[in-house]
Amino acid sequence: MTKLIKKKPYEGHEVVYQRMKKKGILVWGQKGSGSTGKSCHPETNNFLKDVLSQPWAPKGGRVIELGCGTGPILRQVCKKGFSGVGIDVSKTAIAMAKDQSKGLDIKFRQADVCNLNTKSFGKFDLVIDGLCLHCITDIKDRKAYLDNVFNILKDNGLFVSLTMCGPMDRKRFSKVCKSQKITGKVVYVPFEDKSYERLVKFDGKYYLPSRYIGHWKDILGEVRRAGFELKLIRYNANNSKDFCGTLTVGALKKNK
Repeated sequence: MTKLIKKKPYEGHEVVYQRMKKKGILVWGQKGSGSTGKSCHPETNNFLKDVLSQPWAPKGGRVIELGCGTGPILRQVCKKGFSGVGIDVSKTAIAMAKDQSKGLDIKFRQADVCNLNTKSFGKFDLVIDGLCLHCITDIKDRKAYLDNVFNILKDNGLFVSLTMCGPMDRKRFSKVCKSQKITGKVVYVPFEDKSYERLVKFDGKYYLPSRYIGHWKDILGEVRRAGFELKLIRYNANNSKDFCGTLTVGALKKNK
């Protein structure tokens, strides 16, 4: 009998992108259709400008975004002279990204960012974690992801990570995320599809691990252990609108 292979929790993003496409929403985080917002968030754009203006940052070449979604961050970077590759586990996200990126030097491919054949992609001058790392909730998967980043970067190549982080305000979480649960560093969302790994039960209902909210210092430790030298760090603490902070990092691949 063939053993059924269950899907990784982050593969559940396909469900969200299907809903987005149906509603006419172009970019993750938009509240509704009718917007032409194909570009990335202003804070993200500002960090990209800052990090790419540094003397140790590449001024062109090849860039790959892991967890690219519909491609807003990658499009922004490729307008600055890079040729791009976008990877996402969601086939719907990839289809939407292709549609929104016509005329730009970008190729998109559906793949699991934690299980990449890195040799097939060649080497890159710049790797972007497009708000993907916090979607990987298993510690082993996070290590595999960062190992893949290291392996596809050229020596002294630049890794840019954009991620949610702690410390968390758990009281605020209970107010703004009423349908969700949090255990340790992991946020869980209601999810009844039992074809996914690591489902857990709360009060008799199934939940899927959705976000890993590690302390910002711990995340920096993960990046260091993966073989990177931290060069530019920006941490924004949680505010009245959210229960956690954000961490943006520019790091260079160290020669081993």
